[in-house]
Amino acid sequence: MTESTESVPLFDVIAALDELLVTKPIRDYGPNGLQVDSGRPAVARIATGVTSNLAFIEKAVAWGADLAVVHHGIYWNGAPVTATGALGRRLRAMLSGGMSLAAYHLPLDAHSEVGNAAGVADKLDFPPESRTPAFEHRGLDVGCVIDVDPPLTPEALLNRVRKAINPEALGFLHGPPLVRRLGIVTGGAARDVVHAAGPLRCDAYMTGEAGEYSQADAREEGIHFIAGGHHRTERYGPLQLAWWLQQTYPDLEVSFIDVDNPV
Repeated sequence: MTESTESVPLFDVIAALDELLVTKPIRDYGPNGLQVDSGRPAVARIATGVTSNLAFIEKAVAWGADLAVVHHGIYWNGAPVTATGALGRRLRAMLSGGMSLAAYHLPLDAHSEVGNAAGVADKLDFPPESRTPAFEHRGLDVGCVIDVDPPLTPEALLNRVRKAINPEALGFLHGPPLVRRLGIVTGGAARDVVHAAGPLRCDAYMTGEAGEYSQADAREEGIHFIAGGHHRTERYGPLQLAWWLQQTYPDLEVSFIDVDNPV
């Protein structure tokens, strides 16, 4: 156990996270909730992060985390499940360091307060009352539509994204002169631009990654497309989750650990 004056049972923390993020049965791409139990019954330090790659795991273990909570876990449907190669190295690093791992994928995307899209909207200075949950995917609204008031020019919106989220954000600006409605889905959701431009009547759409087809889609749909980076747009759920954990467990140590990724 890491040195600390206070600790909380591991399964109490997991139960609180499961309740917050409403991990109801959904067809997600991997399991939500506790993925690795190190055997430590209590938690004194919690690290949050985007992806449970080896670099993140090693940093969290070096910091002394008893539990890591991430957006991208180590188990994905269709990926090898044998504990060899990269998966074996990640598991060995966690278990030898005594660190458990929990992951929340679509539930963290969807949350209206600590979720990824909500965090991006906060960072871009769009208030909660301007947002409507949208972009249903596998049973959850994983993004939001924002009523932009006052409207912004597309150049001003792109500059705001570059200043607040990623200085290298990519923009294909093929929409109207002013942005009055903005759709946001973080990560890898470039295809949703078609839904934003049509039924949701968005003037602009922001996600993490662009596809080869994104420039043509934006031009042909008459919409502004902004790609802020998969990792960069999905930092804000784990960041806000760290804040929530610290507020919920003020006697524990909580830290967001970032391992940047240009994609």
